[in-house]
Amino acid sequence: MNIKSILKYEEYWCKKMGYRNPYIDPYKHHLTSSTVTGDHTAYRKYPENRRVYDKLWIAQTQGLKSGKLEELNTNNIRYPIFIKPRWGHLSAASKNCFKITNKNQLLKYIDYPDMMWSEFIDGREGMTDFLLLHGRIVWQITYIYSEEQNGFSDVYKYVSLQTPTPPNIEQWVRDNINGHTGFVNVQYRKNHIIEVGLRPARGGMYLIGADCPSLSYNIYNVLDKGFWDDTLDKTIQFEPYYVYKCYTRFPMLYIWPQHVIDFILPKFTDMPLYEYYFEPVNNEGVVFFQFMHTDHVKGMKLKNRIEMCYMLTQITVLIAFILVMYSFKFKSIIKYVLFILFIVILFTRFLNPLYVNYNCYKAYMQMFLGRNSLLSQAEFDSETKSSS
Repeated sequence: MNIKSILKYEEYWCKKMGYRNPYIDPYKHHLTSSTVTGDHTAYRKYPENRRVYDKLWIAQTQGLKSGKLEELNTNNIRYPIFIKPRWGHLSAASKNCFKITNKNQLLKYIDYPDMMWSEFIDGREGMTDFLLLHGRIVWQITYIYSEEQNGFSDVYKYVSLQTPTPPNIEQWVRDNINGHTGFVNVQYRKNHIIEVGLRPARGGMYLIGADCPSLSYNIYNVLDKGFWDDTLDKTIQFEPYYVYKCYTRFPMLYIWPQHVIDFILPKFTDMPLYEYYFEPVNNEGVVFFQFMHTDHVKGMKLKNRIEMCYMLTQITVLIAFILVMYSFKFKSIIKYVLFILFIVILFTRFLNPLYVNYNCYKAYMQMFLGRNSLLSQAEFDSETKSSS
């Protein structure tokens, strides 16, 4: 059975259980339905610019030392190097991305398909969302990543209209994105571009979180009407905020039910957009939740509390399992009661939108299966045909 097939019941399940859509329900102003928010859709919709999903091409346009991993001479390379999936529309976040410091490390991944290598760029990461109209940049916003990271995943991002865009990044977009109308997301490290997508960051999450009606309206103007209203420029304003990622090295044995999250989180954050978000990090741990806050001190305190509570939750579940198993040494019927009670409580982790447990499963498969979790272009084309 294809586990992904359960997602077709997502809308029915969420409606039945009363789960909110964090991208829509808390807000009066939404992104137009014409907004392309995913890389799969963008790759199919914009063939004239889909070359940006080739991360090897991205590196070569900047003169970076790079190439196909399968063609790399392991005896003639200067370390460190960085390896990652070559195709941006077939990968996400920091999955299967590794800093390689010696030959023994490299040999572990040398047979991974559709991978590339490049010289290692040490420096702070950044990201910019550009909105283009017929190839002309009409609006942009730059996100600052935290200096502290878990592996290659940021601890938080700072979102502000006052953050300047590196001039060379903006110029690269002007030179390499042809006639495009829509979003272009550019991720870079030390002003070297590492990845580009034809959609806004996190499916538009950061734009939605800004809750700026003038911005939403002008995005609609560009994507649906074909113009940018300059008279709205001065009204495109919002209070800067932070986006936090919660991270754990513990296996996710239990996930708090959605209604528990909805009861607790609004008491500690002043922004309504939060969600389960699973991202494997260097095969060492997993990002499992993200939320927003306008106050950095309070936001970091909440992030640390969530991480601590989740760690204690996993430890509690593990101890409970050991105690239940130990109880089977005795003849008392209480062992069956304890076992049933444990299973019932454990299964409340499924009182969430279907994508939550599916994405959790997918993240851990990424960690455990490695190369086998990579989607090939042939598989992508097959999925495209079957869905059309």
